[in-house]
Amino acid sequence: MPAKYALIGVVVLCIAVLCFTWMVRGSLCELSIKQGNTEMQARLAYEPRK
Repeated sequence: MPAKYALIGVVVLCIAVLCFTWMVRGSLCELSIKQGNTEMQARLAYEPRK
C-alpha cells in the first residue's frame, strides 16, 4: 500500500511541474531535472520580453 501512495505522489509532482512549466513558458529560460540525488531547477528570465 505505501508504494501506491509513493507512485501517486510522483505522478502529482510531475503534473505540478508540467503545469508550472506551461504557465511560465514565456519567461522560462532553463528547466533541468536530474535523477541522481534528485535535483530540479527552473530559471526564469529577469528581463521582460517585448
